[in-house]
Formats: sequence, C-alpha cells, structure tokens
Amino acid sequence: MKDEVLKQLDKGRLIELAKNLADIVSITGEEKEIAGYLGGEFERLGMEVKYQEVEEGRPNVIGTLKGSGEGATLMFCAHMDHFDNPQETVVTGDRIYGRGLVNMKCAFPCYIEAVEMLRRAKVSLKGDIIISGVVGEIEKAPIGRFQGKPYRGAGVGARHMMDHGITADMCIIGEPTGLHLQIGNCGLVWAEVTVEGRAENFVIKAGRVAEAIQAWGKDYQQKFKHPFMLPTVQIGAIEGGNPFKPGTQPVTRLYVIVKTLPGTPTMAIRRELEAVCAKVEAREKDVKTKVELYLSTDGYEISKDERVVKVMEKAHREVFGKAVEYAAPKRYGITSDGSRIAPYGVPTITYGPGFGTHLIDPTEPAITEWDTPSGVRRGVGIDNMVNCTKVYALAALDICDKKREELKRS
Repeated sequence: MKDEVLKQLDKGRLIELAKNLADIVSITGEEKEIAGYLGGEFERLGMEVKYQEVEEGRPNVIGTLKGSGEGATLMFCAHMDHFDNPQETVVTGDRIYGRGLVNMKCAFPCYIEAVEMLRRAKVSLKGDIIISGVVGEIEKAPIGRFQGKPYRGAGVGARHMMDHGITADMCIIGEPTGLHLQIGNCGLVWAEVTVEGRAENFVIKAGRVAEAIQAWGKDYQQKFKHPFMLPTVQIGAIEGGNPFKPGTQPVTRLYVIVKTLPGTPTMAIRRELEAVCAKVEAREKDVKTKVELYLSTDGYEISKDERVVKVMEKAHREVFGKAVEYAAPKRYGITSDGSRIAPYGVPTITYGPGFGTHLIDPTEPAITEWDTPSGVRRGVGIDNMVNCTKVYALAALDICDKKREELKRS
C-alpha cells in the first residue's frame, strides 16, 4: 500500500497550489481570502469544512476527512498569515518564490497533496485527518501606536481553535525546518525597557542599558540550560526622543526578546531584567529604568517516545533511506503554534519544507541571508516540498490506517 500511495504524488499540483497561495495577500489581520481558498480545496478533497471566526474578518478554516471512527485523529496545522513582503510569485528551476511561502504557506500544498495521495490510492482510513489553517501565528503584539488586527498574532488563531473544541490525538506542524524533526520549541517573553536620562545623554545611557542586557544573555544561557534547546536574548527594536526636535522627550525604549525554556515563569524573566537594569542605574547614577512585559508564550517539549515522533522517524527513513536529523538547538528558539496546541494534551512535532530564520538552505543559489535591506525572502525548493509530502502521506497512512488498539500495541 505504501508504494501505491507514493505513486500518486502530483508534482505539478504541488506547484500550482503553492503559486495560488503565494498570490493571495494574507498579512496578519487579513486572512479571510486565503481561508476561503483553502476551504474550497478542503471541500474538493471531500473534507468537512468549518470556519471559526476568531474576530471579524479573521476565520480559522478546519478541514476534516472522516475515517471509520476506529482510529486516531491526526492534525496537520499551519498558519495562514505572513509578514508583509511584496515579493512576486516566481517559479525558477527547482524553486518557488512568493509571499509567505517560506513561513509557512508551502506546508499547505504538502498537506493537501498528501491527503489527495491517500484518496487516489483508495485507502480506507480508520482515523480522521484534519488540516487546520489558523490566523495570527506570526509573532506580533499590540503596543504603543501599533494597535488593531494587524498586531494580534503570536498564536491567537491556534489558541482559539483549541479553546473551541478542535482537537486531535497528535499534530504535525509544517514550519520550515529543512525537513529536520523538532520535538518542541522555546517560549518567548517580550519586554519594553524604558530608559530615562538627561536630555544631553539619554540615548547614550540607553545604549549602556542595551549593552548590559545583551551581555546578560551569556549568563542567562548558563542559568537556563536544556539538553537540546538554546534560549537566547536579543535587543530587537529601539525608539527614543522626538525626531522632529532631537534632544526633547529624553526617554528611550528598548524592546527585548527573551527566548525561554518550557515552564519558565514570566516573573522570573522580569526580575532578571530588572536586576540587570538596576546595576546600570547604580553605576551610572543619572538614569532611571522600568521593565514591562507585553507578550509571553510558554514553550513545550515532548518525548522522543511519543507515537507521532516514532511515525515521523520511520516515514522519513522510508523516503530518504536514512535517519532523520533533529533540529539544531538554536532552531528551538523559533516559536510555533505547537505551544498553543500541546498544552491540550496533543503531542505536537514540527517538520516542514523550506528553510526559515536561522536556517540557510544549502541549495539556495544566491541569497544567503533573509534579513537583507531589500527584505527578499528565500524561495522554497520544489524537491524539498515533494519529499516532505511523501513523508506526510506515509505518516498519515501509518497513523490513520490502524485501529487505536493497533497503534497502542505498536
């Protein structure tokens, strides 16, 4: 049956779906059009389709392919929103470039085609397969002048989905891992550190606070250690003074990203930051600081013994003829909707096509970094998507073609 399923893959269909998705603008807060497109594709697969209105104009879309009811339910989850990038959709050789494909629209064609492969092979599923498209995963938070739907991200759609009754026995998230397997991710805390000083030197003083926070990052990693995750500290943004009249409003705000290990109390991070700032105040004398947290998400991790992990290891080996590599420690610092899904008792892994932040695709012909001044994101390898689809199809076959009792015994 496995060979029969793999024979059904349609590479042209993968490319068509990816191009169509890239052509739809779905910046955070504007996900309605892409939800409708995906809903239509789910219906074409024979799935039951449900829309969840997270807020006006922002629906999650849930497609369910029903099995006989005797097996486990597998969810494929991906977020529909992307960070704005006016990148033209282009297919060049083995690559597709376009809005939001790397993070992470390219997972949807793989999910859809994997389900289609099972249908073409006439597999009689015992378990259900869910494909969920959720809004608002991109890490954004309303703060200051940045308010409204475009800034409500960081897992709002996945949390709404889980809060309102959509669940599964296990979940696969196709975030870009370069087809490496990831069994959790760090959480995050975003902090606003306000620095007040005298008009003639407040920017310099803020720089010293920023240096102290960045230096604290090394101590932080020593204090918060983990076998395979690497938490990090970064100054991610800065605002200060009045550009129209420099020297006035002697206040600078630093925006700090702290990646946290699962279960780390947010208050512990706040106190760590306050202690760093207090040392600068004591040394500099003429500076005042204040720390406020404005976004937090806990991390999570699951055991390598979980069924979904074993199934993905096996499926990867069957496609590639070798063991899957696990994600590098720094990759665990990239958050995902797994943090919103796993707390509901759903073992969740990340494994997907494409190479996102912190991952450089060795086959990329020219661009070696994503954060260039032009803002051009890397493309997605078509063969990467093809192989990922095969792994997903075999994993779904392994999970949903067995009775729950068989899964437990195996």
